[in-house]
Amino acid sequence: MAEDGVSISPNPHESKAGSPDVHDGDTELLGEIEEVMKETEKLWRGGSKGRLRAVWDTEDPEPWYIPEEIREPLTSWPEIDHYWSPTRGGGLADFQWGFANLRVKRLSPDIALAMFDHVYELTLAVGDERSFGGFDRALAIFRKKPEGWRQILYAQCPLGPEAYVRAMREMIVEPDFNTFRTRVANKSSNVGKS
Repeated sequence: MAEDGVSISPNPHESKAGSPDVHDGDTELLGEIEEVMKETEKLWRGGSKGRLRAVWDTEDPEPWYIPEEIREPLTSWPEIDHYWSPTRGGGLADFQWGFANLRVKRLSPDIALAMFDHVYELTLAVGDERSFGGFDRALAIFRKKPEGWRQILYAQCPLGPEAYVRAMREMIVEPDFNTFRTRVANKSSNVGKS
């Protein structure tokens, strides 16, 4: 964890969901929401983003979808459908959506809040772009329906520029670096002791 309290998992693809220290103790709710998140991940990764409505409450007249790359929040089904459209902005050649560190909080018997780390990797369908990825925090609100939990709000919550760059710099450090650092420090402290 950085000194300012910002913590993004060093392996953002590794979920800690289900661990007792990462949610409010409602393991049944956590499991149910995690299943919806896994289905969301499967739809995005399978190139089936046009079917994302399956994990949403489509009876909600005003769904909210707030992607980090668009200035204005999307607050209607036509806007969200356009965003999910395969041809928006030239389309994506490949896209992976993932989540980690899922935490849930029941707000009422039929409303739940989820907070998680969101990770993505993509390649644009137009131009000669190299693949790239990113991460941020995200919130989602779910409504309990007869068919299960469905999203009514999804909001990406990116870190500020300084915290984001610091988190990126921490993530690129190889796992064995601390071992290397300790070995070098030991060598330095032994120099001149012979």
